[in-house]
Amino acid sequence: MRHIAAVNRSLKRLAMPALMMLVLAPGLSLLSGCEKTAEEKIAEHAVPVRSLGMPLDTFATGFNRTMVEVLTDRKDDDPAHTARLYRLDASRLHVGKQEKWLETTVGPAQTSILASVDKAGELKAVGVLLTDRSQAAHEEFLLCAETSARSFVTSADERGKLLSIINRLTGVALNNPGQRMTEVVGERLLSVEIVPQGLLFQVAQKQ
Repeated sequence: MRHIAAVNRSLKRLAMPALMMLVLAPGLSLLSGCEKTAEEKIAEHAVPVRSLGMPLDTFATGFNRTMVEVLTDRKDDDPAHTARLYRLDASRLHVGKQEKWLETTVGPAQTSILASVDKAGELKAVGVLLTDRSQAAHEEFLLCAETSARSFVTSADERGKLLSIINRLTGVALNNPGQRMTEVVGERLLSVEIVPQGLLFQVAQKQ
């Protein structure tokens, strides 16, 4: 509950549709020290770095399958049915100035899922963006963040620790605006930070 209260305070002035805010100009930043948008933050992984080694369509399929697993672990009454609310469609791909982007929303709270794709068609980074201050939106953010991370982490032991890691990174990031909190899990780099649109969780490849 303390994390949720922190989210509410930190996002009080940030509750607006995520995709409308993706083009927010740096000069309009709502938090000092957090000038870069979610899109720009994910693009930081674009320069000569190792990709996640997975094409977008494979990630979308894995995300959809993993969502059922996560919901099952959380004792959802009907995991397969609920998972349909969070189904990713790999066709929602847009061509940006430098690269291709997946920009879509899932779930009742319309949580934003962002992904950058390199010229070879492989993912460079995947992001989950929280913009709403409600408890339901916060819980959905954690659900999508854990599912995204699980899609790239194969070790059962490491998978079991992901939610607690994401919760901890989130709590620390909310108390340290302008700083990016990270932790390496296997070969993947997890991070959480405050951006102008809200709270951004990312999965990238360890360099």
